[in-house]
Amino acid sequence: MKSNILKMFRFVITGMFLSGALFGSQAWAGDYLNQYLPDYLKADVEFRYRLEYRDNMLFNKAKDDAGSYDLFRTRVGLTYNPIKEVTLFAQGQDARVSGLSTQDKSEVAKSTLENLWDIRQLYGRYEQGPITIQGGRQEFAYGAERLIGAFNWSNVAQTFDGGKVGFHIQPLNLQLDLLAGDKTGYRSPQSDEANDLFDASAKDRMYAYYATAHAFHGTLIENYLIHRVTWKNISFGPNGSGRIDDYTFGGRLKNKLPYHFDYEMESAGQWGDFDHKRVCAAMFVGILGYTLDLKWQPRLAFEYDYGSGGKPNGKTLGTFDNLYPTNHLFYGYMDLFSLQNINDYRYQVSIKPAKNLKLQTDFHMVYLDTTKDALYSAARTVTRTTPAGLLGVSSHVGNELDLTGDYKLNKYLSFQAGYCHLFPGEYLKDTGPHNGADFAFFQTTLAF
Repeated sequence: MKSNILKMFRFVITGMFLSGALFGSQAWAGDYLNQYLPDYLKADVEFRYRLEYRDNMLFNKAKDDAGSYDLFRTRVGLTYNPIKEVTLFAQGQDARVSGLSTQDKSEVAKSTLENLWDIRQLYGRYEQGPITIQGGRQEFAYGAERLIGAFNWSNVAQTFDGGKVGFHIQPLNLQLDLLAGDKTGYRSPQSDEANDLFDASAKDRMYAYYATAHAFHGTLIENYLIHRVTWKNISFGPNGSGRIDDYTFGGRLKNKLPYHFDYEMESAGQWGDFDHKRVCAAMFVGILGYTLDLKWQPRLAFEYDYGSGGKPNGKTLGTFDNLYPTNHLFYGYMDLFSLQNINDYRYQVSIKPAKNLKLQTDFHMVYLDTTKDALYSAARTVTRTTPAGLLGVSSHVGNELDLTGDYKLNKYLSFQAGYCHLFPGEYLKDTGPHNGADFAFFQTTLAF
């Protein structure tokens, strides 16, 4: 373990030096390139490197799974505006991983980290007055991204093959989007066949409307209905696997309050079918924050996240379907939890010692909604279930501490680093291996 920690810090120091010395002096390249392109053509480039160190992510010290690996992601985009109303956008992406152990079964799968040069986005957009039409391969990111997100923390991220029609109603300051799309699938980089542009469906389709408005003293008001249908089996742990056909109806509110307080609330109900079962599930999020009127802008916040769980062997699926989220933003940087069968109590403190520097501490106290359902990871896969016949199991999974820092050197170059630790709770102790887990990362992003 000591050698892995030393390796991690060696990579961090090397990465910072190279990024500052090399990228910092050449970050003007994007602006320089666009100076020589016509006004109707713009290029953009992003290079991101992240080192990740993981230890004991399955809570079992008997397995020596400590190790680090490197993630590289390159994106090249081209925007073409032949006329004011029309935009064509193409973006290629190359995602690679180095140093990932193929023997360690607790590591994340290589297929979720690597996808060699591929078309990530390719769409056309037409704008005429209050109406916007966009079709092709594209990101869908709405609200806080708890249910529909681009998941850009991922090395591969998430896109859809589909389209949307947007209506902007100015007198009401209302934006209404109608959208539909198939989640983009990715073939293994080791496949003999290259990825065909529209021949990699994940067999997972979404239809939705999403309305956003600002009213009542600037309150952000969102309302949505999301219909998910799959023609492949989706696993819900002890509830079994099957095809899902569900509807999620909900809304979100966010605004500042007097005396430097702020709040956010989101709630949704879910119904539909899961093979022979009916769906009846729900989620709720509540956040209350307070920012002190001081130079470093210290902010204190409490957040409660609830995703319902279910009981197996019944006629109802009570486990909330987390849909297409960016879970990494909310339930811990270790990506151990999702908005399914969970009660997460999050305490947050952040400061800004400098204009471009933010330091943050998050402490999560995580409980299962019911121990009869599973513990689900951020990827919505099952991490652990309660052994059959075991009674009196605690619902307290554990506490996660996240220490993170973000620094933006200039408009091109940014850095992010963090260290996280999971303190195991009684649920892990009652159901199997229960050693603590560690996660650390260093990331640098160059975008121009």
